[in-house]
Amino acid sequence: MPTCRLLTLAALLLGVSDLPADELPARAVVVSSTLAAYVAPDSSAVAPERLRGGDRVRVIGRDDRAGWLIIEPPAGAFSWVEKSSVQAQGSGSGRVSAATALIRAGVRKALLPGPPGAVLDRGASVTFLDKPPLVVGTGLARVTWLAIAPTPGEVRYVRADGVTMLKDDAPRAREATAAVRPLEAKASYQPGDTIAGLAPDLSAEVEHAAAEHRAVLVRPVEQWHLDGVRMRYESILKRVTDPTAAATLRARLDRVAAHAEAGRAALTFQTILERSRRRDGEVAVIHRRLADLNRPQRRPFVAEGLVQPSSKQVDGHRVLALIGPDGSPVAYLDVPPGLDVGPVISRRAGVRGSVRYNESLGTRLIAVRDLEPLE
Repeated sequence: MPTCRLLTLAALLLGVSDLPADELPARAVVVSSTLAAYVAPDSSAVAPERLRGGDRVRVIGRDDRAGWLIIEPPAGAFSWVEKSSVQAQGSGSGRVSAATALIRAGVRKALLPGPPGAVLDRGASVTFLDKPPLVVGTGLARVTWLAIAPTPGEVRYVRADGVTMLKDDAPRAREATAAVRPLEAKASYQPGDTIAGLAPDLSAEVEHAAAEHRAVLVRPVEQWHLDGVRMRYESILKRVTDPTAAATLRARLDRVAAHAEAGRAALTFQTILERSRRRDGEVAVIHRRLADLNRPQRRPFVAEGLVQPSSKQVDGHRVLALIGPDGSPVAYLDVPPGLDVGPVISRRAGVRGSVRYNESLGTRLIAVRDLEPLE
């Protein structure tokens, strides 16, 4: 490594330090050659972005699990939102027009949206990006996703040993947006478990339903089966008398319904995709069988050897000699007029034709139908 690079790295390391939690957020620099930014503090999770050494990131927290830092989505990150949930307002901006909109991480070159990243309430602002829309499913299950800039509720997770925080980066208060609720790593949805105006026993049931809801949403979207969560909330709603609490529960039921619909759409798409792949495989097998039927059936050679001119004659015309591995003729070739033997002279060839013993030659004579070079 050149001396100037060593000095630069040394200066960088002398100017950084692991800041205590109360000094976050803070800037950090990537010190690994490459560093994956995950949607959850788990090395098996989806990693929408790959950072390089020297890239700067903004650390906003530490995860309870050792060795993970929470960062804002890095430069180049993007997200997906359902087209039916937003309304464009011009100049690349838009607002959420549905009661809620589920935001999913964008993974480059992926055919499906990534895991959930945040939930936006009606009226929340989004910024559209100049990327082609992503269409998932067909028919009634068709869903169009639009690319947007990451929302304040989205985060990424990186290994702590892959970055070093900059000591001189003054703490900055992070903007709080009431319309955006970040999704936790352990759970893809955080509705706020407690609801004012409920009796203690009903509050406990609400917390249980919310925990079950979060547990479902950490699974792949096609596995979002939420009938149990919906029935829990419906059972609680029947026993609620406070109007405000009832309205909050209905809003949660709306979110459950939206997530369930997304799960059904993803499952339908997955089923269609698997059927399409099976059909593609079946069609490929049929094509191979048809090709085999159309391919001429090649009979095996009756003899192989080196083809050479000879002075021998049969019925007044010369025949070719077929030389075996020991250098002596193993047969003579009676070539019919019109068959071009130029490409096989002095080359090894396979011979097809009818074979008989010729007494004058003292060996086999092959009435040639086909000569095929073997070299």
